[in-house]
Amino acid sequence: MKLTTFALLTTLTTPLAFANDVNSSTAATLTPETSTAVDDTKNETPSFPESFKPQGEAILGLQSLESQEQAIQEEHWSGLPFLGQKAREMGYQLPIPLGFNVYYNKQEVGYVAQDAFKLGLKGQLSQPTKNPNKPDRIIDIDQNIEIPADQISITGEDESVQLKVDAWILPFWNVYGLVGYTKGYKDIAMDLSAMGIPQPLVLPIEYEAYNVGIGQVLAGQIEVIPGMHPFIFTAVTAFTNSWTTTTDSTIQTYIGSFRTGQRYAVPGGQLAVLVGYNYQLINQNITGSYSFDLPDGYLDVDYDVALKSQETSNMSVSMVYDFGPKQEWNMFLEYGFLNWNQVIFSIGRRF
Repeated sequence: MKLTTFALLTTLTTPLAFANDVNSSTAATLTPETSTAVDDTKNETPSFPESFKPQGEAILGLQSLESQEQAIQEEHWSGLPFLGQKAREMGYQLPIPLGFNVYYNKQEVGYVAQDAFKLGLKGQLSQPTKNPNKPDRIIDIDQNIEIPADQISITGEDESVQLKVDAWILPFWNVYGLVGYTKGYKDIAMDLSAMGIPQPLVLPIEYEAYNVGIGQVLAGQIEVIPGMHPFIFTAVTAFTNSWTTTTDSTIQTYIGSFRTGQRYAVPGGQLAVLVGYNYQLINQNITGSYSFDLPDGYLDVDYDVALKSQETSNMSVSMVYDFGPKQEWNMFLEYGFLNWNQVIFSIGRRF
């Protein structure tokens, strides 16, 4: 089993866009055997390893030898990635090191309270008396209570739009920054029967948030069986911090993922199919107030609760399509399943 370096784009939570052009968004690698053939036998027909089978003008997604020689000589105006010249001299084809992507992300996540749900209650309720000839009894409510964490149920949904700018610092290491906007809600079901409210109340919390984030990607490729498409793999870590505008709330999201798959030459570009494991931990502290209009009165609620995502592990399937004259454009689609539903769509360009 042979391990070779492989460079590719990143998305918000996943690597993106595998391409084969000399100026494309990402690049598959040349093995050392291929590199030697390019550098040392310019007047001879190079002998490729059996694992590189021709597919039209491409070789497992790689361009022709002439294009590869050009890729080895070219250097990006930014000087990135570091050690890039050494990699080119070894015969490795490098990606365009700078790029941006725009993402749409939607997910439905269950939450649990990290500690007791603190409520400040003020209101008024009317209760009928046993004697129908007497007026209803008026109950004034003015007290603070705590509901145990295991006695509340929390569900939520988020939609976000993100802008990512990334750079390849080393041939196998990519870093990126994020800015974005999120709109979401949390529904918190609580039992206040002890307060004389018979039916459970659902506290609806709607919010908008702006976020910043950072992330990194390590990428590589493994040739498992000679003659078979190599398996590409990526490992991603990221962190985002969000500030809401409609509640006194902050949201921290920790992300990790590992994906593996293969890519194929298709009309117009390259298509990669990946399966992956995703880790996501969301911490959110929410404070605010809400007023309930009840059939027999009203209730004003001040709340303070710390939430976290109920599940942290998920599975995903994704596809990446590179296209354009130099395959500098890329599209990404991912569906997450198992413990929560998630859809991510992205389009980006290298420059």
